[in-house]
Amino acid sequence: MPLSSATSTPSETPPTRPAATGADETAAPPLWIPSPYLLLGGLLWAVLSAAAWQAPLCCSSGLQAAVIERLRADLLHPTFPMTDLPAMASAHYSPYALVQGLAARATGVSGRTVVAVAASVNLLLLLTGIGRLTRLLTPNRWVPVGILAVPALIHWADPARWSAPGTFAVAVTLHLWAWTGRAAGRAPASASGGPPRRTPRWTEVAGIGALLGLVLLVHPPTAIGAVLGAVALIAVRQRTRIRPTLRRWALTAACGLAVAALWPYYNGLTAPYSAEASGPVSRPKGGESPAVGEPYTWATPYVPPGEVVLTDSRPAMYALAGHGVYVLADGLPDVGLAAAERRARSRAVADYLAPSARPERREEIRARYGVRWLLLTRFQRLPENATVLAFSPRTGEVLARLPEL
Repeated sequence: MPLSSATSTPSETPPTRPAATGADETAAPPLWIPSPYLLLGGLLWAVLSAAAWQAPLCCSSGLQAAVIERLRADLLHPTFPMTDLPAMASAHYSPYALVQGLAARATGVSGRTVVAVAASVNLLLLLTGIGRLTRLLTPNRWVPVGILAVPALIHWADPARWSAPGTFAVAVTLHLWAWTGRAAGRAPASASGGPPRRTPRWTEVAGIGALLGLVLLVHPPTAIGAVLGAVALIAVRQRTRIRPTLRRWALTAACGLAVAALWPYYNGLTAPYSAEASGPVSRPKGGESPAVGEPYTWATPYVPPGEVVLTDSRPAMYALAGHGVYVLADGLPDVGLAAAERRARSRAVADYLAPSARPERREEIRARYGVRWLLLTRFQRLPENATVLAFSPRTGEVLARLPEL
């Protein structure tokens, strides 16, 4: 009996597929898991950023706050950070400091606040720089995690010596090295049938040079390491012969030198560089234990910004200057200040505080330098015409005001 036309053989029947479920139709996206460096680096950033708000204004932080306060008062012609004299060529007024001064003027916040915020920004730049450079050099994701121990130990050993400009310069250097390594290691593109184009690009070498100039202006010692590291990366990672690209890398050097030489506040190639403030410990006479990290918040509310205070306590100098106050002679004189002026001011402080000082000599010093405030240790004699306004129960130091001349 013949089969009907409506009947089909099993081979002609298309296989039926089971109905797709909703889970099969929309595949779940892969779960994103943060890297160990992102987790631990973020934790370190949060901890050190919070610590920056608790650090007293001493040493480098006090000096940096003083620089910001001087730029807030006069952006184009600031005085020296700690003495009331025009800063003709002070290396403290770098591009880094200028940005901070502009931020203080625009927002109205204090120099101390700007320093604390900048600490978070600097640390973020440092951590991202470590990540970029290590990714360039190794695929091992645990290498940058091990490097995190370095900033953690530095801060734990002595948080008062944490240098804001130095940290910024190192962070920029890490990004500069990462950029240099990628530019030198990029395989040259070639048009079909034509010779390969040289790498790196002109814009890249100019940008790298500008960053080198920035590091030189902010922190000259770091600039030396930045240059040596960049040269090493070029020598090791250059994918084409170095000789044909020498003109391009020469532009890097030219741009760096131009940025350093044309900075309007000082010439980055000839300006003397002074080491940053150190020594957060006030060591009083008589073998007493030193006062570590004294914030001097008991004294700063009484002295208006722009007034001159006579003291020989280095922690007090930086704390007062960080609040906009001048000191007669600072413990680490700015090398941009004339040597004769530095010696005269230091001698004036010693003469005024000498137990055998004559009243006439003290009045002469007051009149010459405009001194109206004294911050003395408990071992120093208070003049008879001084009025005590505040004292520290912790250190025994005294803030006193002198009558107007």
